Amino acid sequence: MVLENRAALQATIAFGLRELGTPQWQEAAGSEASVEVADAGTGPAGPWGQNPPRTAYAAANLMMTGVLDNLACLHQILDDAMPVIGPTIVARSAIEIASTVWWLMEPRIGVRRRVCRELVISLTSARRAGQVASGMQASGYQTGGLQAGSAVGNALQQEGRVLQRIADLGISSPTGRRYEPVIEGEQASNATDATGAMLRAVVPANAPPDFVYRTYSAITHGEVYGLMNFMASGVSSSGTPLLHWYLPPDVLDSTVQVTITAFQQTYQRIRKVMGWGFLAGDLWEAKVRRIYRTGRP
Repeated sequence: MVLENRAALQATIAFGLRELGTPQWQEAAGSEASVEVADAGTGPAGPWGQNPPRTAYAAANLMMTGVLDNLACLHQILDDAMPVIGPTIVARSAIEIASTVWWLMEPRIGVRRRVCRELVISLTSARRAGQVASGMQASGYQTGGLQAGSAVGNALQQEGRVLQRIADLGISSPTGRRYEPVIEGEQASNATDATGAMLRAVVPANAPPDFVYRTYSAITHGEVYGLMNFMASGVSSSGTPLLHWYLPPDVLDSTVQVTITAFQQTYQRIRKVMGWGFLAGDLWEAKVRRIYRTGRP
């Protein structure tokens, strides 16, 4: 199944780059995005203009670049010298990033809610960046060079810039916990819940919603129960029972297919908001199904 998984990943990467790889996504006439861009909202200084919704789309674009990069990494490591837990670690990153885009690009929420969601993401990121920079300053840690000092200063200023954007747009000040901000009722779920929500439509109905993320996180964080999934029983040449490090084929298959599914679920939301046609996505999905059914690209 390694060849089939590599072919499915290659088809997904090629499709993703064609559809999402442009510097700025172009909305179709009459789409949700076209309505959001045309009449975004009004702040203290007047109409918002196009920048607030386009900033949300740009954030989604950036994150999907990360998802596609993870898919490319996963494709690269599926070879004869494949690491055992490497595919799972990379898959977890792709799935988690995709779940944030899935939330940001929810259809039919309207421009104000979408802009607030982007601000939640940006404010959380800015505060985390400031946390790291403050820790470096407090400890007196020196990374060397003007460039590093400038990066620390920039990280410390990010929160102020996001808060200024919020004020300029006439959006209510953030509430909630520092690293779990709420902006006009919009709050990002934790990674466990976000992943479960994104995959709810495709996982078995009787499966707990958080099982995918918790399973992958257990491996990423080195939990014994997670790592034991990769231990297989065997017998030494002397007949002594032993365990050996092993990547079960079904674990590899599910890892690749869940990651492709996370991309698919997120792409469908992007396509719907941007008003793109169905044909390209339908052809890609048909190609992936054919690869797994026949073993041929």
